[in-house]
Amino acid sequence: MRKNLRPTEPTQIKETIEEELWDVIYYALAIANVYGIDLEDVIAKKEAINREKYGNEVNS
Repeated sequence: MRKNLRPTEPTQIKETIEEELWDVIYYALAIANVYGIDLEDVIAKKEAINREKYGNEVNS
């Protein structure tokens, strides 16, 4: 990851942490699509496991 590189203007994304995070999300979605994985379902199931294990939940 590009250490601590944040946008210096509202339209900038190139070579920032935001760009790196988008790449991770994009590839995760692409892999899920290839394998026919319903991420909405998986997220709910994994959140239930984490809530039981750690006693917390994602706040939206």
